[in-house]
Amino acid sequence: MGKVSLRKRKITLGFSIIAVFVAIALIAAISFSALTTYINEIFFASILVVLVPSAILDLQQQRWISSIENQMPLLVRGVAESQETGMTLIRALEKVVDNKMVSGPIAKEVKQLVIEMSWGTSFEDALTNFKDRVNSPIVNRFCVLVLEASRSGGTIKKVFTATAGFMEEMKDIDRETDAQMKPYIIVIYAAFVVFIVTAILLVRSFFAPMSGSQQISTNTIISGVSGFKAFFYQDMLVSGLTGGLMAGKIGERRVAGGMKHAILLVLLGYIVFFVGIPPNWM
Repeated sequence: MGKVSLRKRKITLGFSIIAVFVAIALIAAISFSALTTYINEIFFASILVVLVPSAILDLQQQRWISSIENQMPLLVRGVAESQETGMTLIRALEKVVDNKMVSGPIAKEVKQLVIEMSWGTSFEDALTNFKDRVNSPIVNRFCVLVLEASRSGGTIKKVFTATAGFMEEMKDIDRETDAQMKPYIIVIYAAFVVFIVTAILLVRSFFAPMSGSQQISTNTIISGVSGFKAFFYQDMLVSGLTGGLMAGKIGERRVAGGMKHAILLVLLGYIVFFVGIPPNWM
């Protein structure tokens, strides 16, 4: 588990989009009729090609950030307690890492912070660099609070002592917010399931019997059933994509966090549709 740079994530997304356009162009060049026949399947595959690599990298990055955020209260409290014994800030940071009060990604970041300060970088600049490297809401709030208190004339020791409890409160608030948002995510999933069930019932119980009836079977009705099936497939894919991204915005306050929800909804919708109302080419 390691940090994934924003540049790498942008490059991955760009290559995925380019790959989709190249594949569509090749299919159109080889057989334009195949492009129109399998348009829904191509749309489905395009969504997965674009989202899956980016979602994997985003999930890796968020795990890295979560590992740091979960240990931030331990870091702040450890530094505050060490400074109470008379240690300097650099030595207090080193002790927190040496005693394994924190581990993983945050230990590496603390070591980088200590190295910068040992080389003569001011505490404010080193903390700003730490904030920019991690770039998470909790770390950003902590760094801004400490920097503003330090610039206002407060001693670093008192700032860390006062911030230790505040960090734990921020984590509790974030956990409470996540718990409160989960019902809204469930609503998005439930609405998507209702749409799928309604679409299948309409096609199988209403449109399909009409097309099979000898009294009312016409070319218009038969083609209309195929058109409705194609419409529901496309609507399902768009609904799954937008609903998933919305779930990420609600649950994690990040649209990118909804990519995993979008992948799950699109996969679920296509599999159920494929079984319930097979595509027109079958």
